[in-house]
Amino acid sequence: MAQTIPLNKLIGQFDEKKDSDFVALDSTELLVNKKGMYLQKEATEQLIKAFKDFRSTHPNIPFIVVSATRNYTYQNGIWQRKWDALSAKLNDPQKIAEEILKYSSMPGTSRHHWGSDVDITSVSSEYFRNDKKGIILYKWLQENLPKYGFCQAFNGGRKGGYQLEEWHWSYKPIASQYIAQYKAILESDPNAIMKTLTFAGHDKIKLESLVKEYVLTVNSDCY
Repeated sequence: MAQTIPLNKLIGQFDEKKDSDFVALDSTELLVNKKGMYLQKEATEQLIKAFKDFRSTHPNIPFIVVSATRNYTYQNGIWQRKWDALSAKLNDPQKIAEEILKYSSMPGTSRHHWGSDVDITSVSSEYFRNDKKGIILYKWLQENLPKYGFCQAFNGGRKGGYQLEEWHWSYKPIASQYIAQYKAILESDPNAIMKTLTFAGHDKIKLESLVKEYVLTVNSDCY
């Protein structure tokens, strides 16, 4: 790895708005669906190039960043809302966690913590599979985003981990360093990470095995 990444950055326990490596996307020419989203500088630069390339040939098809960096606190809010809703229906904490994990990460384990990952236009597979504009966009993303350093983290055909996410793309030059360091810690001293995770239900589920599965089971092109 080119650098050692501090543990707090691996698990999202920092404020990207105060980090000089991060750029506010609403200050760029990228289209965004809300203000206040950030991404690491190099990933932002390459995403802008891809965006301009796409727009030059498909000006009427949406290419919009709908999610970028999400720190631990933000992710914990997502997790807590889903945990509370499912707790009213299910009595088994492990099943609740597995249901949430179909599409949402445990705080401290999301690739969105790293400032390398974005969700584009829609977070619905239905859009990319059945909408004409979504089909065109997804085909273009698959064929062209790798030219700019991006890989589809949650592709089809993986054994475990998250469901297929057509919208989720990782800037590999950064993300590959983060996942390599995360993997090294999970192999050498997993408790260094486990003891930092205090989200709802963390002490009632098979935490370490879930962390390993959902952090590491990604597209091999993203390593």
